[in-house]
Amino acid sequence: MAVVPPPQSRWLSIVATGLLVAAGTGCPKKGNPAEQITNTPDLAEHTGQSKCGVRASAAKPLVVEWPAADRAALEARATRGLVAVRYQGCEMEVLTNCTVDGAYSYLGLNMKREGVRIKSMDELYAQLPVGAVALEGKLERAGQLNVDMVIIGRKEAERAEFNERDLQGRCDEATHVITGLTVGAFSFYAGASAEIGAGVKVGNIGAGGASGSEREVLKQDGNEDSCGVASQADTDAPPGCGALLRVEVVPIDKIFGSSTVVADGGSGSTTPYNGGSSSYPSSSGTSTPDTSTSDYDSSWDPKMERRRKMWAALTITGYGLALGGMGALYAGAAIRGKANSALETNPPPEPGDERQDAIRKAKLGEGLLIGSAVGASVGLVLAVVANAKLKQLNSQKKRSMAFGPTLVPNGAGMGARLSF
Repeated sequence: MAVVPPPQSRWLSIVATGLLVAAGTGCPKKGNPAEQITNTPDLAEHTGQSKCGVRASAAKPLVVEWPAADRAALEARATRGLVAVRYQGCEMEVLTNCTVDGAYSYLGLNMKREGVRIKSMDELYAQLPVGAVALEGKLERAGQLNVDMVIIGRKEAERAEFNERDLQGRCDEATHVITGLTVGAFSFYAGASAEIGAGVKVGNIGAGGASGSEREVLKQDGNEDSCGVASQADTDAPPGCGALLRVEVVPIDKIFGSSTVVADGGSGSTTPYNGGSSSYPSSSGTSTPDTSTSDYDSSWDPKMERRRKMWAALTITGYGLALGGMGALYAGAAIRGKANSALETNPPPEPGDERQDAIRKAKLGEGLLIGSAVGASVGLVLAVVANAKLKQLNSQKKRSMAFGPTLVPNGAGMGARLSF
């Protein structure tokens, strides 16, 4: 006699078969088999998380891909004081209602040119993390994204360390403070690039014969001719050459928070940035360890802290309700016991005020017993559930050490991320 599997088993078999068929008939990977074997593993694919979830937030991201309105808002906010942002993974939000003590001072530089060539998804997420998701399709179609920049100065904060006490206003979601802004002019475009040099201007205006390939200008700000009058003695960027190119952020120290260290499993070599001593990921596949404090699990943020406090309050409330119910239960038992004793001393043939009073107290005691029993039960259940949730959140925050996988910039390898 054949054994008929239960309905649940049949459904699981159907789902499993569907997944196997979908995996076997999916689109094949690009490249020949040898290329597929030698390609650096993509941790986002293996873990099922987005690249933003497994990559540490870049400490010095370009902002040339931002919408003009967003760059204008950041530029305007920076003129009024230091800027606080919520920066996690591939999201950066300027918190206009959060104020940070301090201001930026302008430092003029000798004019410099820099070109960034983006040919892979790893380079895209390393150089333009905030707009990377929206630019994936553009990179796939064009084959290359390019940023040509003219750098003439920097705006720098007076200090580089901040904690929660330095913030004023609506700052619950603030994670970082912008401490540096590189200014000048830029052209951001898709397609083949022309080498920056004589005869080639930012935006490829007036470019020579080497720039004859098709290009699509995505964003452009600032004028190179205006940048030509800049000098190191300037106290501010000249008109027409103050576009924001790159920002530098530092994490806000949480008074009761945790710190994070990223261990790089790649080659560890660096490519210096022309404007200073800082290092950025290069297009050749070398990498720089990223010391920003973006979360591997990207879950511990101000919202999670509010949840932890809420469950702590519910735990205390539940235990308080349970203790109060137990106290009322004891009081109800005492009142009813005393009333019953009074009724025994005043039998029915001898009614009186004392007997009526004893009856009322007996009913009061019974009511207290029922109400307090319900209250104590509800409070105990609430306390147990809330305490379990609180322990779960505290274990995430107070763990002494946890390992997590992370991608080093440009896919040069995998590293281990330690949380202390």
